[in-house]
Amino acid sequence: MAESDFPSERQALGEHVRQKRKLLGISQEELAFRADLDRTYVSQIERGIGNPSLTVLLRLAAVLQVKIQELVEGI
Repeated sequence: MAESDFPSERQALGEHVRQKRKLLGISQEELAFRADLDRTYVSQIERGIGNPSLTVLLRLAAVLQVKIQELVEGI
């Protein structure tokens, strides 16, 4: 399967990340800083363009103070 076979899943993941980030009241820039990621990559993830690795998902979950399952729930 090609990477483009999963756009709706990436979009759902991105929406979950965005919702959790907004609940914490932090910017994409702050999330990126805390997770040691580039801000543009966080933007790509939230827009469903980026395809984060497990390591990146674990970093994001830690910063967002959620279990990784909450980020991928319903996908």
